[in-house]
Amino acid sequence: MSHPTATRARVEAPRIRIASVDWERVQVTLRVCPVDGRLDPASVRLRYQPGSASGTAWAPAGVARTPAAATMPPTRAWPEDGDLLLRFNVMQGPGRVPLVGGRWVLEGAATATAATTSLGIEDSPAPDPERDTARFELDEEDETEEGTYVAAARVDPSDRTFGLDISLLPPAGRSGGGSFGRRAADWIGYRLGRVRLGLFVAVFHLCQLVARRNGRRVLFTSDSRAELGDNLEFVWDRMVERGLDRRYEMLTLLKPSITARRRFLDRLRLPWMLARADVIVIDDYHPVIYRLDERDARIVQLWHAWGAFKTVGYSRVGKPGGLSPWSRVHKNYSIAIVSSEDEIAPYAEAFGIPEDRVRPTGIPRMDRFFGDRERETAREAALAAYPAIRGRRVFLFAPTFRGAGARTAWYDLDLIDYDALHRLCVEQDAVCIIRMHPFITTPLRIPDALRDRLVDGSGSAIDVNTLLFAVDLLITDYSSIVFEFSTLDRPMLFLAHDLEAYVASRDFYVRYEDFVPGRIVRTFDELLDAIRRGDFGSERLAAFRAAHLDHFDGHATDRVIDLIVGT
Repeated sequence: MSHPTATRARVEAPRIRIASVDWERVQVTLRVCPVDGRLDPASVRLRYQPGSASGTAWAPAGVARTPAAATMPPTRAWPEDGDLLLRFNVMQGPGRVPLVGGRWVLEGAATATAATTSLGIEDSPAPDPERDTARFELDEEDETEEGTYVAAARVDPSDRTFGLDISLLPPAGRSGGGSFGRRAADWIGYRLGRVRLGLFVAVFHLCQLVARRNGRRVLFTSDSRAELGDNLEFVWDRMVERGLDRRYEMLTLLKPSITARRRFLDRLRLPWMLARADVIVIDDYHPVIYRLDERDARIVQLWHAWGAFKTVGYSRVGKPGGLSPWSRVHKNYSIAIVSSEDEIAPYAEAFGIPEDRVRPTGIPRMDRFFGDRERETAREAALAAYPAIRGRRVFLFAPTFRGAGARTAWYDLDLIDYDALHRLCVEQDAVCIIRMHPFITTPLRIPDALRDRLVDGSGSAIDVNTLLFAVDLLITDYSSIVFEFSTLDRPMLFLAHDLEAYVASRDFYVRYEDFVPGRIVRTFDELLDAIRRGDFGSERLAAFRAAHLDHFDGHATDRVIDLIVGT
């Protein structure tokens, strides 16, 4: 005799058609069509069925095991053209760690009051392993398991249910990586780092036992700058202008670079200040902060870069320089700011946080781009820093670096034809400032005879965003400077000579050719020709600004402050 509950579940089980399965980095989006409209979108989720796939319920040491009854709601669900789109981030399952090995079955209910059960599949695309499966190569370092993480979206032919089959394949023929001495040194360095972090956490918890919060302490801290700057400085200064420094206790603790060692006194002050802070405001990667629990303080991330362009954080899982998907980095942010609604999903993916924690306030340091007086002040500062540009057209050549970070950064300086660029500048009565990324330490070799029109701006103390106000044409490649410059409604050219290689190693959130608001050139000669002909592709600028900037009012700083102080 059949069980009554099981019978009711079979009768009430909603049936759906799956129109498409699309993987984009660590997320899969399903387009489903409920048959007869019998599906409550709020009920949809993935339910864990351990041991039902080839994978095992593994997790790195120290990571809590996933309960057998675990479920995962969609990262986002939304209607579109009569269908329901469901997006799931496989790297952000229960506990914000990757979905563990086994089968995760799609389930839902016909109505808000009906029982939730596995969804029956009436129709789905023909199986295609290349389209339906995502693979991520994981390296054995820090908290990461070694091998290939595989997530396959498929319909089980035995019961016509849809789910994700998760497994971890062992590495195929991979060597230990480097000499024994190198591996031993890496292991020792890693262990020492863990010991230092362990000591910090212990001291922090001791401070928590005696520290008292007053609901009014706001700590501005950075591991990457010696003094307040960019978003941190704009927010601090505006809080003082609004008189909030009389209502709130505003504190700072800074460090000149991520590689610099803290002074002994600051090592003692840091856990004490963190234990007493009600709100912690940061603008970059900050390793110590990630040891804090979400209940310890509100953490507000004013990320230093603007716009969703190059992939970062957990969007790079499985790529060189990508984070371990089991890492705690970024995941404890209470709030992260972006400039537009379109950037919420990419930043939530990159930081490994829910989308409702990403707020499209606008970027504080961009406020000055919307005030006439602020623009003129910045322009005069740029002219004072570079007297040779006054009264002439100004080109800025500002490419980004190649490599995984500061230690491996490089740029092919032989690409620059100084003689040809100088001739062009003479023709157009222009000066070209060449400003390499700060990670590039190889000096430019501009011949002395050409320095009247070609200026090495790499070592200048003036902020690049201040310099932009005096620039008539920006020449870049994959730099996020494109966002700031777009607000000035001036032309840009994109010298992407190594686009395919860059995509393979770094990748973008949006196809590069569809993203950039200007013409793409592939050689230096093509670049010079485009400048001569005035062929910039500027007709794409308006749409670019509309997509990446929701507010054109210069009040982003005030919106951020209201989030910080909870008004």
